[in-house]
Amino acid sequence: MAGIKDVAEKAGVSVTTVSRVLNKRGYISQEMYQRVNQAIEELNYCPNQIARNLYLQRTFMIGLLIPDISRPFFARLAKYIEMELNDRGYKMMLCNTVEKANKERECLAMLRQNKVDGIIIGSYALDTAEYQKVSLPIVSIDMKLGSQIPNVTSNHRMGGELAARKLIGNGCKNVVQIMGDRRVKINSQERHRVFQKLMEENGVKCTTFELKKKEFSREEYAKVEEKIFSAALDIDGVFAKDYIAARVLHTALSRGIRVPQELKIVGYDGTEIAELIYPRLTTVCQNYAAISQSIVNALIHQIEQKERTKEDMVHDVILLEGGTTLT
Repeated sequence: MAGIKDVAEKAGVSVTTVSRVLNKRGYISQEMYQRVNQAIEELNYCPNQIARNLYLQRTFMIGLLIPDISRPFFARLAKYIEMELNDRGYKMMLCNTVEKANKERECLAMLRQNKVDGIIIGSYALDTAEYQKVSLPIVSIDMKLGSQIPNVTSNHRMGGELAARKLIGNGCKNVVQIMGDRRVKINSQERHRVFQKLMEENGVKCTTFELKKKEFSREEYAKVEEKIFSAALDIDGVFAKDYIAARVLHTALSRGIRVPQELKIVGYDGTEIAELIYPRLTTVCQNYAAISQSIVNALIHQIEQKERTKEDMVHDVILLEGGTTLT
């Protein structure tokens, strides 16, 4: 079985250079990178990961906690985080907590038992104090967990304003926004506060439907849709995350409501579903690549420098025009 010395000899480089290529550490020219990888392929060399981890006292494994991978936002974000981690020489262990405290504690315990190098928190079923007790490098997504845990988020105030300005500019006078549980103090709730405020300031009636933590299901979405299209509301604009906005669009079209002539719809997140429906959804898009890069950078900084980046990282959003609003 070929070893690292055999790879170095065949590639005509030092063992240190081979190690740097394998660990993706330091600068390696493209020509050198190709030579080493060609030697690895020809020799069918397989690095001894266990020995490497023991020597470095690291597993190069990162845990990601999210509430539900089936939700489009988390599916897209997890994809980008994993891509960024892979580029930095790390692997990802995904945990679905289904927003249950006991499940989240089990996930945190399992990640510690598996000696992960760090944890990315995107699910918040526990009290803030429990996250602060985690002794591993940690980064939060979209929720402030104290001054000692860096938080990466989008500029949701900007997002709420973009959505509101679009619907106001389209002449809407009676709108609905659909939001998550107010009791969950995540940063993204700010978009709904800004949206509501701007509607009130511009004389637009705004009705808010709030989905509690246990109500993220098709059945509950259908109930909200039924209320939205009741004769009592007579709405002309809707603001909701992409998945719900797409459902509203489907229901509106099935009832013969013309979009965007009679009803304008703005989504939020910029997930793939916005591109797949017709007419294409106007949506406020989060910068998944930049968010993921900030998350991974902050976490690896903690792992390698043994100190936490205390600054929060906020990324701007953009409005992607589709066919569910007027130009």
